[in-house]
Amino acid sequence: MGIFKKQPSQSPRDPELDRQMKERREEEEAEKKRLDEKKKEKKWRKEQGMVGSRSLFTKAGGKGFYYEGEQY
Repeated sequence: MGIFKKQPSQSPRDPELDRQMKERREEEEAEKKRLDEKKKEKKWRKEQGMVGSRSLFTKAGGKGFYYEGEQY
């Protein structure tokens, strides 16, 4: 019956390693937050018609509505 066995002791933790792990975690959270904000901004711009294949500000099909150097 192994339910009353002594739990193995944990090895001593390295404070430098803990600090590095905490910094990396904070950097990853900041990067994730930045990407979420960027995604929200892109979604809003697409909804407003500023970005996308039907936008007047894009070059649809490689040319678009506004040709450089020529007026139509």
